[in-house]
Amino acid sequence: MIRFDQPGVPPPPPHVEPEARHRTCWYGRRTPHVLPDVGYQTVEDGELLYCSHPMLFPVVGYRFDVRNCPGCDCFRLRRTRS
Repeated sequence: MIRFDQPGVPPPPPHVEPEARHRTCWYGRRTPHVLPDVGYQTVEDGELLYCSHPMLFPVVGYRFDVRNCPGCDCFRLRRTRS
């Protein structure tokens, strides 16, 4: 779980949809290849969302549900272009 009381970690927004959190995560990825069993995946805008974290992807692969993102210990905010 993310510890928001650590220095340099911004406070969490009041409520963030899982898809929005996935878009802001460094490990959040998309692929146009949707698996036949859609029950375990999240598809948004015709693309399959998945987590590319090196400790998670080898275990779950593309069978990833973004509803698991809110409690993720591996969340890392993407850098914004300045």
